[in-house]
Amino acid sequence: MKRLISILSFAAIVVSFGTCSAAEFDLASLAQRSQVKHSGVPRQVLAFYYPWYGNPDVEGGSGRWSHWSGVDQQRQQIASSTNYPELGPYDSHDPETIARQCQWAKQAGVDGFIISWWGKGSFEDRAMKRVLDGCQRAGLSATIYYENVPGPKTAESAARDVLDALRNFADHPAWLKVGGMPVVFVYVRAVEQLGLAGWCAALTQINRAYPGGAILMGDRIDRTAARIFDGIHTYNTAGALRERSLPQLESWTKTAYPNAVDTADRFGRISTITIIPGYDDTKIRKPGLRVERFDGASYRAQWQAAIDADPHWVLITSWNEWHEGSDIEPSVEYGDEYLKITAEFSARFRAKGERKERTIPPKETGISKEEQERLRASLSGTRIGLLPDADLSALWPLLDIGLEPALLTWQQVAAFEPSTAKELPVLVYASAETYRQTVNKPGDVDAGLVRYLNAGGCLVVLPSAPAPFHYNEKGEAVNSCGRFGLPISVGGEIGGWEQPPQGKTLWFTQDQNRLPHLAKRFPFPETGDLRWRPFVRSQMAPGDVVIPLVELRDEQGTHYGDAVVFVEHKASEPKGGKVVYAWFGLLNLPLSDRLVHDVFSLVAKQISGDH
Repeated sequence: MKRLISILSFAAIVVSFGTCSAAEFDLASLAQRSQVKHSGVPRQVLAFYYPWYGNPDVEGGSGRWSHWSGVDQQRQQIASSTNYPELGPYDSHDPETIARQCQWAKQAGVDGFIISWWGKGSFEDRAMKRVLDGCQRAGLSATIYYENVPGPKTAESAARDVLDALRNFADHPAWLKVGGMPVVFVYVRAVEQLGLAGWCAALTQINRAYPGGAILMGDRIDRTAARIFDGIHTYNTAGALRERSLPQLESWTKTAYPNAVDTADRFGRISTITIIPGYDDTKIRKPGLRVERFDGASYRAQWQAAIDADPHWVLITSWNEWHEGSDIEPSVEYGDEYLKITAEFSARFRAKGERKERTIPPKETGISKEEQERLRASLSGTRIGLLPDADLSALWPLLDIGLEPALLTWQQVAAFEPSTAKELPVLVYASAETYRQTVNKPGDVDAGLVRYLNAGGCLVVLPSAPAPFHYNEKGEAVNSCGRFGLPISVGGEIGGWEQPPQGKTLWFTQDQNRLPHLAKRFPFPETGDLRWRPFVRSQMAPGDVVIPLVELRDEQGTHYGDAVVFVEHKASEPKGGKVVYAWFGLLNLPLSDRLVHDVFSLVAKQISGDH
């Protein structure tokens, strides 16, 4: 019921209102995480499990209703549940129910549960010991799904919370471990509450404080998350699978699954594939979302594609998320059909034997050492500032090139004066969609950025989510990118969409080859977050300098806006400022290193006057 954030987790990254400040991570921590490698990881089949159900009529249970509503046991209907459990509206604290679930899971070839956990003292926390005991008796393992970072939502508060859970439960014989280290899964909500930089800092603190360290699996599948977490996963693929026919679903898995495994393998991380039997949350959300089960054919197809992709672990969403209809636990509607399918394919998965570790070097960027050195030399003496709350997708390529930005605070940004543009000629925004608008006086950060741009500063916007400068520290949608000289469309006649138009083949193109390490023509991605937020030239004033670097067109030549652009505001506000924008989706592609290199090569020319 609390899973709305996750629906598009394979297709979208959610908005973050609490990303970490620059002070919460350091470049040494990033370098340390880059050295982490995992090998000899045994094959596992794990299912997401919910201990949040309560029924006061169940002896030995929690003593209260929880998560079930509108229960009619005579008609075998529950208003808050898509399907009706074979066990009825059970209580997750009941040892007999837990024992039955563990027995079923073991018979189906499930190795363990990833248990939804909402913090110390929560309803789910009070069920943990009983679930762990049940898993131990059945020969299963278990770990927590870390759902939410407590206030003040900092790296310190997350580390403290995870350490509490580990100290309370990880010594239990049933706790899932790899190489003797306890495993913790981190849900996308918690990932985005800190941002990847924040989780880098939290991981450093956890590994320093917990003897032998821990393994954290982040709910985000991209190269930057793979550099930070010990392994990557997604909770739910429903957003990517909605409205797909069975052949379309099969086609999607053949691309998305190998890409996910390859992303983890390239950085020596634990790889996972998530499969769902189906999805239907229309009882609890309007209009809701539904993914057809196709009489089990969808589940079978996903299982086979997962086996072919050869991950370390196959994850099942879910054992018993009854509100969203992703359950495989026996139900009145489906009986034990999905346990039988799970048993069949989990046996096939294990029959592959020990997984051969893949030594896959990161793909060649196509950038020579000599070119990197020329770029470093061209920016020698040029200070580059990194705005706070930065994601790391843009930072990694900069570090690889050898450019080490200055990590700023919002207090420093609010205090910007015109002279800052000379002291700090380049400023980088690499956050998701949030920024702090006010430090001391209302809008003082906005005012500082405008002063910087009016004095000729260059703002390079390399966001990790669709709409930069969209939300402020209160979570209010302020959509300030236009204030900083960056008109971006979210939809309508001037461009932008949530999903690409059906039946269109879309291509990125660059006519002038100003980004020489990018192909002159390459396709719009088929997977991932496909929300299109183009730069809109029509919003600029005559006299402004607009250099489109990468455009999006279809096969008929229809123009859908600019994905990468350089702008010099000579006529419009902030007059005097220079702005570079790259659509966030490009930074999640393998070409991101080349893109960042070429963007900064162009910036070096523009700020030096060598056009």
